[in-house]
Amino acid sequence: MLDEAEQIYNQAEGIEPELEDSSYMITEPFDPNLIRIRTERISLDGVISRLRHNEIDLAPSFQRMGGIWKDVAQSRLIESLLIRIPLPAFYMDATNEDQWQVIDGLQRLTALKRFVIDNTLKLRGLEFLKLSGQSYDDLDRGLQRRINETQITLYLVEQGTPDKVKFNIFKRINTGGVPLSGQEIRHALYQGPATDFLRILAASDEFKRATNNSVSPMRMADRECVLRFLSFAMISYQEYGRSEDLDSFLIDRMTSLNQMSGEQRTVLDSRFKKAMNRAYGVFAEKAFRKQFKSGRVGPVSKALLEAWSVNLERLSDDEANVVTRRKGQLTKKFIGLLEDPAFDRAISYSTGNYGGVQYRFSSIERIIGEVLND
Repeated sequence: MLDEAEQIYNQAEGIEPELEDSSYMITEPFDPNLIRIRTERISLDGVISRLRHNEIDLAPSFQRMGGIWKDVAQSRLIESLLIRIPLPAFYMDATNEDQWQVIDGLQRLTALKRFVIDNTLKLRGLEFLKLSGQSYDDLDRGLQRRINETQITLYLVEQGTPDKVKFNIFKRINTGGVPLSGQEIRHALYQGPATDFLRILAASDEFKRATNNSVSPMRMADRECVLRFLSFAMISYQEYGRSEDLDSFLIDRMTSLNQMSGEQRTVLDSRFKKAMNRAYGVFAEKAFRKQFKSGRVGPVSKALLEAWSVNLERLSDDEANVVTRRKGQLTKKFIGLLEDPAFDRAISYSTGNYGGVQYRFSSIERIIGEVLND
């Protein structure tokens, strides 16, 4: 079951929660010898030097609910250094030696940069030291040296570690107040044409209209919706393997999107917008949501979005016109389908499971076929 915090995040994102989802787990064996994580014990001065030369990426490559620490929290981190309280270890993706990617420790590093390099953080709300209002430049040399000479532990994920294992490390290690979502991690790891493409499609009028503008960009929920359509548009659900897990599947598609030509992505752009327009034509503001006989409508479901949009997009223009004319009949069949416990599991629980993927796609494909053949 999802914990209370995760339920709140799903509600804020306008997304139906997917329960007991183990899609982030690695289901295929991998060689543990390929996991390369180096441990270093260094002074903070070495990390500060990298920050000063922009060799650690602190750009907002992924979004976090609630934003960065407030000044008081950052000030108390600096106070911890000054009174010699050890800091937790930092985890970095050091695949690119010239540009480390932060796995865990972004907030702490941002506080250090603001205080030591930018000189924009003035200490406030301290519990032990009487240094309120002081910046790094205001500290006497002894206190400055105490910060710079603080020893920290760095865990560096090195080149050669498989991407899917690296994704799992991000999932396991991140200890911030709000753990990164799967899409935030994919966004951080697979920067390139794919990340720009998802951003553009998530901001498109077609997507916003089909989802009734209710899927928040917070934590990149909207971009995951787009990616899930694109992934099953590129690789049919029948090809989704029995040993497949959803995150590995989406990771592979992010890689494919980065490697595509601009012309290939343009084709996918058209397919995506066609799918969104067709879904809106059939369901209007209720697209991609559970609908009940009582009239109640749920929030957008990622599992329903991918299954409906992919099935509708693959119809010919003539078939799509027939389905749109008979949308009342299709909606009635869909409401009946939601009473099927197996279908409900396929769109609500462990949605990356092979059986769930096959059942929800084939069930929607079936009822569309029934409407076309009536």
